[in-house]
Amino acid sequence: MNHNEEHGKSRRRSIEHLVCAVVFTAVQLWAVVFVLVGLDVGGAQALAVAVLAAGGLLAVHDAWREVHPVKRAEKASVEPGELVRQ
Repeated sequence: MNHNEEHGKSRRRSIEHLVCAVVFTAVQLWAVVFVLVGLDVGGAQALAVAVLAAGGLLAVHDAWREVHPVKRAEKASVEPGELVRQ
């Protein structure tokens, strides 16, 4: 496999990650808004919903953390696993 084919696969993979992150974010935000608008609970139920919403937001954050290293690696022309924080 030559360098151009590897670069094409890397670019396609990064685009797939980006599309998945965008779709996942949109679905999570829709779900949070849908639940919060139609919700009429208090006490322990409200706390449970808040914890679930926070978990969803953390999942969105994690999805975007997966996208950003790929973009940095693509700009640097190295694999994401080769990036090392100093």
